[in-house]
Amino acid sequence: MQLTLKADGRKNLAEQLAAAGYPLDLRCGGNGTCGRCRVRLRSGEWETDGRPVSVPAEVNACRTRLAGPEGEVEIPERSLAVREGKVAATWRSRPLPESRESVIAVDLGTTTVAAVKLRNGEIVREATCFNRQSRFGDNVITRINHAGTSPGALEELRMAAVESVNELLDRLEPDGAARIALAGNTVMSCLFHGIDPSPIGVMPFTPPCRIFPVRGAAELGLRAGDIPVLTVPAIAGYVGGDLTAGLLETPLRPGELLVDIGTNCEIILQTEQGMFCTAAAAGPAFEGAGIHCGSRAVSGAIDHYFGRNSCSVIGGAAPAGLCGSAMIDFLAVERRLGHLNEFGRIQPPADCFEAAPGVTIYEWEIEQLLKAKAAVRAGIATLAAYCRTPVKKLFLAGGFARYLDFGNAVACGMLPDCELEAVGNTSLGGAARLAVQPGLAAELERLIDLPKDIPLNLLDEFEDNYIDGLLLP
Repeated sequence: MQLTLKADGRKNLAEQLAAAGYPLDLRCGGNGTCGRCRVRLRSGEWETDGRPVSVPAEVNACRTRLAGPEGEVEIPERSLAVREGKVAATWRSRPLPESRESVIAVDLGTTTVAAVKLRNGEIVREATCFNRQSRFGDNVITRINHAGTSPGALEELRMAAVESVNELLDRLEPDGAARIALAGNTVMSCLFHGIDPSPIGVMPFTPPCRIFPVRGAAELGLRAGDIPVLTVPAIAGYVGGDLTAGLLETPLRPGELLVDIGTNCEIILQTEQGMFCTAAAAGPAFEGAGIHCGSRAVSGAIDHYFGRNSCSVIGGAAPAGLCGSAMIDFLAVERRLGHLNEFGRIQPPADCFEAAPGVTIYEWEIEQLLKAKAAVRAGIATLAAYCRTPVKKLFLAGGFARYLDFGNAVACGMLPDCELEAVGNTSLGGAARLAVQPGLAAELERLIDLPKDIPLNLLDEFEDNYIDGLLLP
């Protein structure tokens, strides 16, 4: 699509397009590093990073400004921010108690937000969307950094989270609901309450708050009257309320782990000596960031890959990219077929590999996938070794795990060869249980003190396990 814009010296091109109703994919937070906001300049005078640009040209919109009175720009469909996608809003756990009250539960994720309305222990409505904070970056570190850029930045992030939740509340019709319960990682919970999360971004990663106050919906800016809003408490800086909620829904026995794979891989291990937790920075590769052919789970994304030109595509559309589950399939399948060697190099040697018509993956992108899967495997292996506890079973939480082919995840070396079970969005499940039973707040506050947080950067074994994890078995 093409647009003609008038000069606005206060805004860069990405900001102008967002104001015009065309928000772009700004996964790097507008730092010009992800290349997802590429647009084509058709006419006018422009500057990128303060330097004149010869038109026509392709540029990162986040680094470009209109230098003349008027300019025309062409926006590729792939550069627009995605509003709808495949987001998990179900979980596996024991039944919820029956209650005549209508309540609402929310999972405020870094990338996605899911919510359900419940009555008599049953889901009567559900809604999902992408977190509007994504325009400030696709991971918690970029958002922590943004929160400190200006006096109003923290409130800007808070309102983006509130707007995301309000979008879902409008669809759930909250009239008559008795309360809302929300779960999220520690950074998301802090930002939702307007608490500066900057201490989480530096050693020793101490959260400014683990237990959050009960507040009124109107006070927070939610369109739900003034019913109370409860927040699931956090365990540590990088093991948040989403894992606390998961523990509530998935009690662990010795040798069992609860693992939530996202931009951070959060891990809780139960041992005979007690409970331990940690987090490994997997990065946003499995959500399509930093991967040219990567995609979130939206229409046109390949969700399962069986070999060159053999795949399943969300929505039945023509393939446009690989989402996280398909990336794991790609590593395992092409290693098995001999098209990747143990270092992830394409065989016979080539710069890139066409996985499907129009979907090409380059060697440097394969390297990013190997780093992400290595971080997951190293986090699990290092914590288990530190605790001297063999891994018997993994409970895998979150939307990514729900669509993962476990055989391929083991074959490519991301997960250990043990019993694996997908438990769905237990963050939302725990929030739902708290919404139905607000008296559980005390039990949740007890749970957050059970795991001992083990920072992986303090363990020498992590680096060795990470290097080993870079290889394809």
